[in-house]
Amino acid sequence: MIELLKLEIDCYKKTGCKNIVQQLLAPTMKINVDNVTVHNGYTIVLSGEDKYCLLRNEVNAPKEYQYILKVDKKATAENISNGDIRFIKWIKHPLLANHTTEGVIKSWDKQFNFVEEDLEQDIKGLREPQIAALYSILSHFKVSKKMGIVVMPTGTGKTETMLSVLIANKCKKILITVPSDALRTQIFNKFYTLGLLKEFGIINSSALNPKVGILNENFSSLAELEEFIKNCNITVTTMNLLSSYDKDKLETIAKEYEYLFIDEAHHSQASSWSRIRDFFKEKTILQFTATPFRNDGKRLEGDIIFNFPLKKAQEQGYFKSISFSPIREYELEKGDILIAEKAVQQLRDDFSQGYEHILMARCENKKRAEEVFKLYEKYTDLNPVLIHSSIPNKKETMDSIVNSKHKIIVAVDMLGEGFDLPQLKIAAFHDIRKSLPVTLQFAGRFTRTSFDKKLGNATFIANLADVKVKEELDSLYAMDSDWNLLLSELSTGKTEEKIELDEFLKGFSNIDEATIPFQNINMAMSTVVYKNNSSSFNLKKYKSGLKGYDKFQYKFEYINESKNTLVFIYADKKNMDWVNYHDIYEFQWNLMVLYYDDSNKLLYIHSSDKSSLYKEVANYILNNEAIILNELNVFKIFHNILRVSLQNVGLKEWMNKHIRFRMLTGSDIEEAISKTAQTKSQKAFVFGSGYDDGNKISLGCSYKGRIWSYARGSLNDYVKWCDVIGSKMIDPNIDPNQILKDTLIPKYMDCIPNKHAVSIDWDESYYEYSDNKKNVEIDGSKINVIDLSLSIDTLQKGKIVFSLTTPDKEISFEQTIAKKVDATTGETYGKFNFSKISSENIDIQIGNKKCSLVEYFKDNPPMIWFADGSSLQGIKYVELKQLIQAYPAEKLIDWNWNGVDIGKESQGVNPLIIDSIQYVTIKRLKTFDFDIIYDDDGSGEIADIVTIKEKDDVILIQFYHLKFAHGDSVGQRVSDFYEVCGQAQKSIIWKHKSGVEFFERLLRREIKSKNGNERSRIEKGSKEDLERLLKIAKNIKPMKFEIFIVQPGLSKQNTNDTIQTLIGVTESYLKEVGGVDLGVIVNE
Repeated sequence: MIELLKLEIDCYKKTGCKNIVQQLLAPTMKINVDNVTVHNGYTIVLSGEDKYCLLRNEVNAPKEYQYILKVDKKATAENISNGDIRFIKWIKHPLLANHTTEGVIKSWDKQFNFVEEDLEQDIKGLREPQIAALYSILSHFKVSKKMGIVVMPTGTGKTETMLSVLIANKCKKILITVPSDALRTQIFNKFYTLGLLKEFGIINSSALNPKVGILNENFSSLAELEEFIKNCNITVTTMNLLSSYDKDKLETIAKEYEYLFIDEAHHSQASSWSRIRDFFKEKTILQFTATPFRNDGKRLEGDIIFNFPLKKAQEQGYFKSISFSPIREYELEKGDILIAEKAVQQLRDDFSQGYEHILMARCENKKRAEEVFKLYEKYTDLNPVLIHSSIPNKKETMDSIVNSKHKIIVAVDMLGEGFDLPQLKIAAFHDIRKSLPVTLQFAGRFTRTSFDKKLGNATFIANLADVKVKEELDSLYAMDSDWNLLLSELSTGKTEEKIELDEFLKGFSNIDEATIPFQNINMAMSTVVYKNNSSSFNLKKYKSGLKGYDKFQYKFEYINESKNTLVFIYADKKNMDWVNYHDIYEFQWNLMVLYYDDSNKLLYIHSSDKSSLYKEVANYILNNEAIILNELNVFKIFHNILRVSLQNVGLKEWMNKHIRFRMLTGSDIEEAISKTAQTKSQKAFVFGSGYDDGNKISLGCSYKGRIWSYARGSLNDYVKWCDVIGSKMIDPNIDPNQILKDTLIPKYMDCIPNKHAVSIDWDESYYEYSDNKKNVEIDGSKINVIDLSLSIDTLQKGKIVFSLTTPDKEISFEQTIAKKVDATTGETYGKFNFSKISSENIDIQIGNKKCSLVEYFKDNPPMIWFADGSSLQGIKYVELKQLIQAYPAEKLIDWNWNGVDIGKESQGVNPLIIDSIQYVTIKRLKTFDFDIIYDDDGSGEIADIVTIKEKDDVILIQFYHLKFAHGDSVGQRVSDFYEVCGQAQKSIIWKHKSGVEFFERLLRREIKSKNGNERSRIEKGSKEDLERLLKIAKNIKPMKFEIFIVQPGLSKQNTNDTIQTLIGVTESYLKEVGGVDLGVIVNE
């Protein structure tokens, strides 16, 4: 048996030019050799009834044979049998002919068969997603010229779908763009061979293969490009190369090609794509992608005409199952070692099951790949290989990878879009993917099914301690995640968000005429609201009330009748202020959005031109029945916004017959509050921030009726925002006068308050960075920030002394406030300063910025709390307005502390101090039904003891803050409560952090050490329990907190008002700031 050459012709090929056009007329074919006859100058091979003439010199070719091949040597029975002969080219073949592109298309007539795959009956054909996509695309071609998006998960057969579209629709000329060189070659080969379509009977054998061109470089002349195009049915290139062509060449290409297919479209829509799109705006454009979102998170332009959900693809078996096998190691270098060891062990386990799998280690960049490769080099039996863009002999390395010569591949990112190696089944994430499109693409590579039964399921390995991904990926990388489900949920959620916007935009009847892509509109959330006193409205009448409408230079109107939304984009000339010459001007573009809420009879008007409230526009739309919602109504928008902090307030004051306007900020807001409580002032506008349903928002409103926010969003986001705002404004049960009542107002001090400081904590900006983005060095030695805490030492006259505490030492600092006098005005003011008392050098690095800790405190002064609930930050001092109620004595929880030395607080490490407060408290807590009891005592603690209990609908977390009695006996010492109350207040910050941060903190501190001794901090439960609860807290259940103070130095029977008031301040703070209850455990 011998294998004959494939039959192909070069339709366009020029010396020195890398651009080629080829057509495959017949694939390679194996034939049996029945007889070999050697003649003078040629040899005849008989195979059945066919005779094949083999010769070295084509001049001597006898004419009577249909099959003639040129070979490298004289063919004999012996060298044919030994395979010692090389075929060079076909000289004659029944199918050898130069076909025109039109002739090729004609050969496709009625040659396409809708053969559907049926695995049970061993019928190979088009898969369900391919057939469904094909019908959707063919339908789209018939009814629409809009740009279409086809969403098909990686591995469901996008390329075969494109091939099917080509033949079934008899497309004249298609230009296909791809994001990479590797994918360009792969797509070229697919169209050149028509993939599996002929083998599966989807295309009849008599249909000619297309003439396929590949563009690898620019053309030196337009004439060469025209000749190339003339010989093509299909052309494949990259978007980058295409965008480098000049205007004349792009116009020629756009004129000749009827269709533009964009593969892996989530890479597109950069500036290069925008330029190409303008040339093809009159042609049919299809985008093929696994996700309708670009890598930068922005939406793809166009309508989703087909979407096959990832979850359905998994359910139907187009993906192999995925198991997620994570590690958790906070020392990242050690984490790389553990990932490598676990991945290699998984590979060997797969080998033992008979699977021929390959492991890929994914790295962020070349430097990281080289570091990681050293971890795999020792596994010589697995022949590891490193590949990235700069390695020598890259093509040879890629070929050896494809031929399965390497069982371990260390790569930067992926091996290129479109790289198809089904044996890739183990992914070791040394650096994690950070965007949903790329994650879906990466996952798809490893989960493709194959006819090869020597391939099993995929395994992904990652270090959960190093996961710094976008919020949408949190559940994907959680411990024990079922990637089969979660990948699907993430993809579906994103796609449904896009579909929701698409459905909204589809309601605009003429949106296809829009020069600005509506899905890219990112408008400010601002509006004016009018109430309709009748039931009739007509949005299109706006133009009669819009001043200057007839003079606008450009006007574009789009209306969504079903959503009662009208978009008007216009431009007007604006003269330049630097020259008095009317022929020099610029265009000023503006956006107006009109939305009418029929159920509440409210008209919302947004305009980027804020010079008007558009009363005339409203009156024309509402038939002169428009009533603006203004004055006190606008302040209702702050209803149910929690923890409001006002940045500025505008006041309108009546001074006899005159009106004065004043804008107040900072401490002057207190004046605004008192003024508005009187009759001589009213609020003109208010702007501030607060929390709505756990999300921080900004809101502003003016007495005249304008409402605004710093937020931006799509047209659909704007409509939803308006619905929320409007429902509050017309609610008669909301009192608009309550908005400023409880606002906290700062005073600016010129001395340290003469009060007892109970607690100190970092500025809130410190907590905006994760722990691994923060470093502290003391005399050149790095200290883990999870083991650091700030604490008050003493309050001396004119200064506050505090310490940074580490497991080994305390470093003291002091804050002072100096009284200064302004030389110009004579007014006094305060200036704060921080200095270090201790001798150690201490630096802090947050993000990329490094400085001394003293300089950091000067830029970011810590927050100091006093016993009465007031606080000081720098010179900004805030006092509570309301009177604090004393903590009721009957609420104190009394325990029997017999046998406990109440002067001993901590149980230590080894040996444990069994008569300490902490040891006995833990012992008693063990009698309760907790899942976790955790000893967090020490610098950097959340609390001395943390308990966790998973309930049906919530995870209950309790903090126990312990304090020893200063006199070693029961008494009424208020000093026993100052520090522990401060610790309780300080720990409320964990109520506002994520469950991930909380449980990761416990996991990172799991080993308690002191004086060379170590033990686990977990007193009940296990590390695995913490891992499980981390996942549950993140994805399923909310966390509820309770805080306890434990002070056996106080008797419930013998307390006093001072202590109870101090506890009352703490109780009030915890309840108002975090909604957390306080319990206090004392002595009997």
